[in-house]
Amino acid sequence: MEIIFSEVEHLYMRGTPFEKKALDNVSINIPSGSFTAIIGHTGSGKSTLIQHINGLLRPTTGSVQIGSYEIKAGEKKKDLSKLRKEVGLVFQYPEHQLFEETIEKDICFGPLNFGLTEEFAKRRAKELIETVGLDESFLPRSPFHLSGGQMRRVAIAGVLASNPSVLVLDEPAAGLDPEGREQMMQLFLNYHQKNKTTTILVTHDMEVAAKYADQIIVMHAGNVEMSGNKEFIFEQANRLEEIGLGLPNTLAFLQRLKEAFQIESIPTTFDLKEASQYIARLVEKEG
Repeated sequence: MEIIFSEVEHLYMRGTPFEKKALDNVSINIPSGSFTAIIGHTGSGKSTLIQHINGLLRPTTGSVQIGSYEIKAGEKKKDLSKLRKEVGLVFQYPEHQLFEETIEKDICFGPLNFGLTEEFAKRRAKELIETVGLDESFLPRSPFHLSGGQMRRVAIAGVLASNPSVLVLDEPAAGLDPEGREQMMQLFLNYHQKNKTTTILVTHDMEVAAKYADQIIVMHAGNVEMSGNKEFIFEQANRLEEIGLGLPNTLAFLQRLKEAFQIESIPTTFDLKEASQYIARLVEKEG
């Protein structure tokens, strides 16, 4: 499902002394089926941007097109239930969204709320509890008797239960250790590849953006600073540093190598093994 922002501006507390412009003339195209990372510092407009995708926020000016759904500034409020079935939104700490007495009921809530049958909802619960790395024995249990990591997995299963065409992830691995972060991101990548979703990841972690995304949008002060494939984005190293964003560790090391030894060009690689092979060839050549 393609997503198009056309000259979108968003003002918080419009018309008051506390008015703040969070998005300023944003125009972007997120291709259908892409895995797109949105990166930027706190206050750059990342979270405001993604909340327009399922109608949680509406543009002050401009329009947002999500597949066949269009949300325009000044338009009368429309029923967004069909859109919200298509757009699954995973907030930071999604485990805070749990509320049902059993895990099965929590996962079933979304499909039932969107008018799907109980049979379908229970079948999805059985499928997804395994997709997120748990098993059927968890379904009758209370979600509040789980570990923090297990609760997060259950909450994610609930978001996936309605088969969204668009999956929006707002720092979904926040607070996890490196192993847990890797497992969580691999879960989303596997789901993305299997279901061909349009996946949008909000993150400040350049390593995660480089590893999982194929497209990157850089936000700065409510504007789209740059967008494109990750190779293009990370070639703009100087500008990224000017706005306070670093490079992935592997690329940052190669950049320092380039400057120290006055190398004309370096590969744009994010893989440690590839970087090691490049350095080995360089040493062999110089030797």
